[in-house]
Amino acid sequence: MKSMTMIRTVKDATILSLLLLTLAVGCTRSVPDRISGGSTADITVVADAFVADAAGGAATATQIPEPTGFGTITGKITVKGSVPDSKFIAYNVNKDTSVCSAELNKRVVVNNGGLQWGLLYYDGPFATGDPKWEHADYLAVTGANLSGDLAFDQKSCIFLSRIYAMRTNQVLEIKNSDTVGHNANLAGLTSANMQIGPNASVTYKPVYQESKPFTVDCKAHPWMSSYIIVRDAPFFAVTGEDGSFQISNVPTGVALPFKFWHEVLPSGAFEITINGASEKLSRGKFNLDPLEPGEQRELNIEIDASLFNNAL
Repeated sequence: MKSMTMIRTVKDATILSLLLLTLAVGCTRSVPDRISGGSTADITVVADAFVADAAGGAATATQIPEPTGFGTITGKITVKGSVPDSKFIAYNVNKDTSVCSAELNKRVVVNNGGLQWGLLYYDGPFATGDPKWEHADYLAVTGANLSGDLAFDQKSCIFLSRIYAMRTNQVLEIKNSDTVGHNANLAGLTSANMQIGPNASVTYKPVYQESKPFTVDCKAHPWMSSYIIVRDAPFFAVTGEDGSFQISNVPTGVALPFKFWHEVLPSGAFEITINGASEKLSRGKFNLDPLEPGEQRELNIEIDASLFNNAL
């Protein structure tokens, strides 16, 4: 009886081993071929996709399409109607009054109908370092520091950028152009809380891309606030004073899912007009038809002022 029990145990163990081996082989087959024999860029894209998923970004890794060239997207974002100054939130300046400005904290800035500080960014697959996806102009400045005029600065206790866009492979200089100390508290996936002395600076190096902008504030001056977004792909733009923008060297021949963001607009569904056609956006998402190589696509985006007035 003891020998029969031992035989059954051996058989059960053998069957279990075979089942585990079958499962392991099955798992190996399910891994996309491009991971086992692909490039480092492919593997990075897949890894980033899983990180993005954990951060609320793209759901799963998919086969990346192959672009046919590069084009340019230009345009302007305008506001239909008016957003009165009474809707703006005033700074509550209660310290360092000899340095800190008491001007209005204009969370919505509209100049002659043009919306400033609107953000547009590509929200699809991207192969970092692949020359078919990343134009030579971008590859030439990979890893370049964002300093000097490109730095994230604060003056008179105001962040000079309401929204700042950068890439994961860049290092950002965060400046303090005031004669009093500041604190830069960044609430992103790569979080940081840094003290910055008078007329000094610190650097910020993100690790992960963000699915949406994160807040930046100063604990020393609680009325100060701003946003930063970090993306792998360089296809983003922040609108200028007149609402205009340009996104250069966008890959052509592929679908172009984009997002539009403004700090005051709702995070859910809202409507805008793109080139005269009404578009209902969910979480700011909209799709552009593929560009042709060398094409310059113009986008005229109009937003009704009621969206801002009702949200403030």
